[in-house]
Amino acid sequence: MIKALNIATSGLLQAEKRATDVARDILKTTARAASFSADSTEANAFSGDSTSALTGRTAVVPTGSDFGGLVQQFADLRAEVTAFKANAAVFNAIDETFDRTLGTLIDDEG
Repeated sequence: MIKALNIATSGLLQAEKRATDVARDILKTTARAASFSADSTEANAFSGDSTSALTGRTAVVPTGSDFGGLVQQFADLRAEVTAFKANAAVFNAIDETFDRTLGTLIDDEG
């Protein structure tokens, strides 16, 4: 039972690390595709001017290889979420098994 807990723990930690790495890569990909800059429109929005900071702005969508890489990164992130959930389910199964075993032992002794 301890070995199963160690394996599940290792799986949880690995899935968390990979998910963090993928999320970081997603942020880097989208940051490269976007062109953020402080222009006069944004400055006017913060100075109380009624001009919207979004005036004349269009959404930046990654295209070409960035888009394909982004799709793959989201698929990888989804896989890591599934791996994390699977390892968490192992903990639940071990807990239920332990509770049933302990309950049986207590009933037999009592």
